[in-house]
Amino acid sequence: MDDLDKLKNSWKKSTDNYPKFSAKEIYAMLHKRSSSIVKWILVISITEFTLWLVISFLLSDSSQMKRINSLHLNYITTPLEIINYLIILYFMFIFYTNYRRIKVTDNAKRLMQSILKTRKAVTTYIITVIVYNFISMMLLFVLFFMYDPNIIGAEQKFEANGNLGWFYVLYILLALLATGVILLLFWLFYKLIYGLLLKRLNRNYNELKKLDF
Repeated sequence: MDDLDKLKNSWKKSTDNYPKFSAKEIYAMLHKRSSSIVKWILVISITEFTLWLVISFLLSDSSQMKRINSLHLNYITTPLEIINYLIILYFMFIFYTNYRRIKVTDNAKRLMQSILKTRKAVTTYIITVIVYNFISMMLLFVLFFMYDPNIIGAEQKFEANGNLGWFYVLYILLALLATGVILLLFWLFYKLIYGLLLKRLNRNYNELKKLDF
């Protein structure tokens, strides 16, 4: 049993022994916990931004990047990379704003509103990242289809054998499969990390609704 549960049980058992003080103690603990959770959401988003920078640096000389650069698609890949960073930076600012708001909140109602805003921001962030990556990957698969010599060569072989339709079907299926696997990994990561924090934040919200000052 954690400290919050002990306080709740003590509060429920108390009839005349300063119930108001006990309620305020529970609120203070919920406020502290909520502030800590939102801080962790901010820290994770900063870590994610840093991680993307490191991955981009490490992969800059990889065979895959050299292949992309050989197609002269920088006018597409560079803006996509910048947009990805801007999305993370924007939500980092939102998470920071939510953290500052929760940290200075001294009212249960405002704390509940801040928790709701944080939950909405995190959900919006996850959806935005997944949708953005889906669009980006589909665009890259189209560009590879149009400009990659290996894919064009494979297309010509299928066409020579009278199986051009099968080539299109296979390419689309492989593109969707690869995209689906990568997006699933993204979703599982966000579900594990942010989902756990949101679950705890939601618990705090429900506990706040029970308090009566």
